[in-house]
Amino acid sequence: MTNDPEHELPTTAAIEFRGELLENGWPDDRRVAELAGEAPGPGAATYAVKARARGALLGVWSAPTLCFVYPDFQFDSSGDIRKEVAELLAVLPSEDDRGGWRRTFWLYSPHPLLDERAPAEIFMDDPTRVITVAREEFLGDPDATW
Repeated sequence: MTNDPEHELPTTAAIEFRGELLENGWPDDRRVAELAGEAPGPGAATYAVKARARGALLGVWSAPTLCFVYPDFQFDSSGDIRKEVAELLAVLPSEDDRGGWRRTFWLYSPHPLLDERAPAEIFMDDPTRVITVAREEFLGDPDATW
């Protein structure tokens, strides 16, 4: 272990950024079910869990509330999960990201290929552009290797 404060900055910055993102008040399992029009009750909370399990919804673990919450860029104005979310999540690396924060940090950080805007911000109006950037960054150009 090191006591070098410079090595602690990324962790501190990540914790602060995570806290800022959680202040957005993203919906939890039950709220996602309500938005989707699921009947209230004990089974309603499984709607988001199932969507997350099949790769149609990104959840991030909220330690303060001890539950998953769901970044709002994934929902249309009616509260439905946008169909393009599954395509985006299929591209973003999920290994070693059980809590969802690596993908969420990428989605909410300014990106040079998106005019320094966050992918989550662009996704609302132009999901194809974000998916294209994610493919380029994480999958590379398939035509570049031969």
